[in-house]
Amino acid sequence: MTESARTPGNSRAIDLLGHYASEILIGAVIAVVSLPVLPLSGLLLLTVPAALLAVVILTWVLMRRHDRRLCEQCMLSMPLNLAQQASRYKRRFWMTHTGSNPRFMIPYLIVLIGSNFAASTIGRLCWAVTQLSMVYLILCYSTHRKLQPWCPWCSGGGGGGEHVEDPPPVLPNDDRQLI
Repeated sequence: MTESARTPGNSRAIDLLGHYASEILIGAVIAVVSLPVLPLSGLLLLTVPAALLAVVILTWVLMRRHDRRLCEQCMLSMPLNLAQQASRYKRRFWMTHTGSNPRFMIPYLIVLIGSNFAASTIGRLCWAVTQLSMVYLILCYSTHRKLQPWCPWCSGGGGGGEHVEDPPPVLPNDDRQLI
């Protein structure tokens, strides 16, 4: 559906879902981990996992769409002491930047996918812990998205934020015209 074909009410609903997409995604991850504990039978055995997969994909897409524009609700919920609040989340900022590095992201994805094949009781517990680690990663991403201007890694300081660039040298003023 194109942007012009969407009705205003439909667009507001999609924007609202995008605003809360990270919370919905966290709920979907917790629901996926709790599926083996729930006794599902019949048609629910196939539809619930398929619906959860659709929710995960949809919320991820809506979250990415929401991040690409200015959200009035996000701006209204910002506290007045953003720099002070951002200093408390250095670990989340670090995790966001480290997690996006392919040296760490690819092995994490391999473990995340590989844990799905664990069959023993201890293996299933390790699977649950591995899957639930995504909750912290989503929280890190969400925090980084809201406080990105105060992230020491994004501001070029490499994690400390104390790096100050030297001003460019002042060139002498020469008013002579070149021939």
